Amino acid sequence: MKLIQLRAFCSVVDRGSFRSAARELDAAQSTLTESIRSLERELGVALLVRSNQGISLTQAGKVFLPRARSIILDCDRAVQDVRQCNGMPEGQIALGVTAEPLAACLMPVFSSFTRRFPKVQLHLASGQTQRLIEMIRAGRLDFVMGPLNPDTRDIDLHTERLYSSKASIIARKGHPLAEARSVRDLVDCQWICVRPAGVAGSAEQHLIELFRTQGLPPPKITITTESLLEILQIICETDYLTVEPSLLPGMKLFSSSLIGLSIQEPLASCEVYLISRRVAPLTQVTQELTSMLISYSRLRHRAKG
Repeated sequence: MKLIQLRAFCSVVDRGSFRSAARELDAAQSTLTESIRSLERELGVALLVRSNQGISLTQAGKVFLPRARSIILDCDRAVQDVRQCNGMPEGQIALGVTAEPLAACLMPVFSSFTRRFPKVQLHLASGQTQRLIEMIRAGRLDFVMGPLNPDTRDIDLHTERLYSSKASIIARKGHPLAEARSVRDLVDCQWICVRPAGVAGSAEQHLIELFRTQGLPPPKITITTESLLEILQIICETDYLTVEPSLLPGMKLFSSSLIGLSIQEPLASCEVYLISRRVAPLTQVTQELTSMLISYSRLRHRAKG
């Protein structure tokens, strides 16, 4: 099995066709076709299904894809580390981040890091923590920053606690219930939450549990979205409410339009972690970035505490 075969396979999957993959890799389409056929012969299974509708993965291909990505990522990391021994570090760091740690940790560290390592490019992916973790496992990300259940015991992951995040009920400035001091005052309000629904530890579940413990009927969750940005945009322009990290209304982008309601009932907190693959060592420059993020996070939250 050769690295060039793995790159050809992953490129065809990512691009959706042999023609596009050939352009990306600057190779003849016939060369890619033979490379993948040779890989399939070596493995003894078909990895791709070719049809008039395009390229799709077989079950064996779905199993093999994350392993192939992981091997390619580790090889690229090894090359970066060796090259860094003889000059200024360069290359790319791919990280996943949810909205709060992006503002709380990455943005303050970003300028310092890019000044020190001007040839290193940062690629950011956003989304729910679990989806980002799957991208780590698929070899697409180096590490992730996001909320995680402390009881998570995935043996393939290394986790480093950053800080404890507090939630807040968020509304637009000028909301008619901006002075509310109890969740009981909000029983007739309409709410918007990030999906997936019914996931233990999600903001939606915390909201439902908060209403239940106060002896109130379930909250009127009338809109769900896949993106926090969509939620905040809707909140800014309507009287909907949401439960999200208390840091968000203080962000420069939203400070003129959002507020956190000061209700007396305690809202759930969660732990934010830096997450990486246990068996895949990070490059030296990626380790430097994670060290800066961990140090900054601990100093900032120790000062606040």
